[in-house]
Amino acid sequence: MITWVRLVPLCGVLLLAGPSAWPQDVERWDRYLDRPRGPYRGQVVDAETKAPLAGAVVVVHWLRDRLYPVHMVAENYAVRETVTDSKGRFFLGVRDVEEDAPPRTRRPAFLIFIPGYGSYPHGHVSPTGFTGGIFERPGAIVELPRLVHQEERRKRLRSFGPHSYSDKPFQDLPEFMRRINAERVAIGLEPYSPE
Repeated sequence: MITWVRLVPLCGVLLLAGPSAWPQDVERWDRYLDRPRGPYRGQVVDAETKAPLAGAVVVVHWLRDRLYPVHMVAENYAVRETVTDSKGRFFLGVRDVEEDAPPRTRRPAFLIFIPGYGSYPHGHVSPTGFTGGIFERPGAIVELPRLVHQEERRKRLRSFGPHSYSDKPFQDLPEFMRRINAERVAIGLEPYSPE
């Protein structure tokens, strides 16, 4: 059993030793872009059958932290979308976005959505654990489970909103909005209307 008396000196030794004493097999994750990271690629499949899911929309979203004298605010910097092909694959070149990114631009966040299925990053089956940088390397496969109950589908839709990605989602994310509205109609909700 580790007591505070033993734990505090151990923490002090690790801090004094610096990063060389930290585990080396853990990939360092910096929240900010340090260089262009894309292109981003992957494949989306059905979690049960492993069949590719064509027509899934992949949204890539960058936030920027803006500093003020007594606080910091995260604001939208850029957003892009693409759709998976017949093999469930997607590719998104974003060099223009990331090369011109202002200071304190965060590394991108991803959303994968297709009507009738769970979504990534919340509601997928695999990958599990820490998935930072997964789409920077070839071979990333995301497994989405089919949602059979309307309440599951409604709960999934409540977990994100299109206006959190863009102030003009119909303009910036037309494929995403088409799929969101198709899902809303399919489960008995009113579709979003253009601004």
